[in-house]
Amino acid sequence: MSDIVPSTANSESLIVLAEKPMVAETPLAVQDEQLTPNPRFFIRNHFGIPTLEASAWRLDIGGTVSQPRSLSLADLRKLPARRIQATMECAGNGRSFFPPPTEGNQFGYGAVSTSSWTGVSLGDVLGPNPFQPGTVEVMFQGADQGFEKNVGADIYFQRSLPVDIALHPDTILAYEMNGEPLPVDHGFPVRLLVPSWYGVASVKWLKEIRALDQPFQGYFQVRRYVYPSDNGPIPLRERRLRAVITQPTTNAVVMTGPVEVRGVAWSGNQPITRVELSTDDGATWSSVDLEPSDSPYAWQRWHAVWQANQPGHYTLKVRATDASGTVQPEAAAWNLLGYGNNGIQSLPVEVRTGG
Repeated sequence: MSDIVPSTANSESLIVLAEKPMVAETPLAVQDEQLTPNPRFFIRNHFGIPTLEASAWRLDIGGTVSQPRSLSLADLRKLPARRIQATMECAGNGRSFFPPPTEGNQFGYGAVSTSSWTGVSLGDVLGPNPFQPGTVEVMFQGADQGFEKNVGADIYFQRSLPVDIALHPDTILAYEMNGEPLPVDHGFPVRLLVPSWYGVASVKWLKEIRALDQPFQGYFQVRRYVYPSDNGPIPLRERRLRAVITQPTTNAVVMTGPVEVRGVAWSGNQPITRVELSTDDGATWSSVDLEPSDSPYAWQRWHAVWQANQPGHYTLKVRATDASGTVQPEAAAWNLLGYGNNGIQSLPVEVRTGG
């Protein structure tokens, strides 16, 4: 394995929103596979990509842990490997559809992708009785850093997790993505993976883990990636319920007759139990064929055949329902930073007479 893994991103396959730092989404039209190929996996960076060498990389573990230590990549690879299929979604996915406009990168529906991640459970890394009494959170710091104008200083990217989530067996330190070493765009050589949470929790280019006896108050924990509330900001956690249409595409022209409609659906902490399609702007709904998933954390593909017998202009919509009975909302609650917009997608198409 090369000591430094190059970028795998394919700019021709991604919609680039910003270059410094790199921010790019995946067109829905190419989201056909269960697993997104690495070159087409969306990218959300906050600072420049750090240059790290696998042989020199160290992970420092400290704070209120029972045993402070520093580990190498070779140390991690000695532990039992765990492979998890998981969808990753940026909390700003769908932000551009919020009325009125909000701050932040104006994502369409493509800041989401699914991969097979291989790594080691953080619980196995930390071992039994990992924390001193009074530990309440675990902070994760990436090697990426830069000037943050709202802070007025250079900062690292940092986020924290409650102890129970940090020690969940499916919270892993990932070193492979779709069977290959992590690409540099996605956290090489090691990143955190919190499989049911928004992507912000899965800190890339991991360099430090620190157990805390007080709630973490870092910039990306309390001033960004939060929902407002009367009791103060609430850090984002699980992904919200959502379904999207990948085929046909927006403003597509199709011929009269049977039209294949496809897409994907996902949630955070509940399996998807039903996906429904409307071809008349939400006036009526019909269930579609929903494929099972090999993982509770990965999206599920769905498909339907629409009998488009009359020419004209139509609006397609899709919505998901999870095992708790929650139905995807027509519109999500607006918030200043544009997070968690899981409102129903409206997709206009035109039907023309064939031949």
